[in-house]
Amino acid sequence: MLKPDYGNWIPKKLLALLYSACLASAVLLCVAVNCEWWLPLAVFFAVFLCVSLFFACYMTVFYRAFSFSGGGMMGKVHEYVAQHLSWTGNGRLLDVGCGAGALTIRCAKRFPQAECTGVDYWGFKWDYNQSMCRHNAEAENVNERCKFMHGDANHLEFEDESLDAIVSNFVYHEVNDGRSKEELLRETLRVLKKGGCFALQDLFGQKSVYGDFRQIVERLGKDVVSEIHYADSCKEIPIPKWMQIPGMLTGVGIIYGKK
Repeated sequence: MLKPDYGNWIPKKLLALLYSACLASAVLLCVAVNCEWWLPLAVFFAVFLCVSLFFACYMTVFYRAFSFSGGGMMGKVHEYVAQHLSWTGNGRLLDVGCGAGALTIRCAKRFPQAECTGVDYWGFKWDYNQSMCRHNAEAENVNERCKFMHGDANHLEFEDESLDAIVSNFVYHEVNDGRSKEELLRETLRVLKKGGCFALQDLFGQKSVYGDFRQIVERLGKDVVSEIHYADSCKEIPIPKWMQIPGMLTGVGIIYGKK
């Protein structure tokens, strides 16, 4: 019997890098302590060891909390997105930045009449790939209604107003090719039909990434969609305070509504 493998939002290669840094700094600390002419460097290596060990342990706890077989936080995050998609389930759904296909498949199971497509760039940075998505869809018995394709969120390969629903989770802040984040959102909404539904979640509350996001929401509501709402996901999921540190899950928010 096939079992799904959704991986983790925290890449294993990142954990490997952090623990390698711990090991390297520990070795160098031992060398510095035992070599008189390296002694001044011992303090530096000791501090580096403490810092790298702290982050390695923190990210390991984070990894376990987000694991689908562990703390299940990512499953809760995906369910939160799906719950904000006010859709009948008839037609075609797109998941922008599908990763391992977890949100795409969750939507396929939630809307048994829907045809679901996941699009992702699947860069080296992550532990996800297209084969993993296909395996997971087969394991969850939705492979006949799910397909996964390589794509770029900046230039979606779909015609204008050709899809009935769109979801996305933790994607837009990772896309960097010169276009503004508002342009990215407009590109996603471009392929949504009039009256179609959307639920898009990202680090919308981080001003360093989005600036004043409420102004973006206001502009989208004026000339792109007929209905749009913004909610603070950190409070509603809720996301634990220890996860809300700079560079991680601060400012998580969701926009949802109809075009």
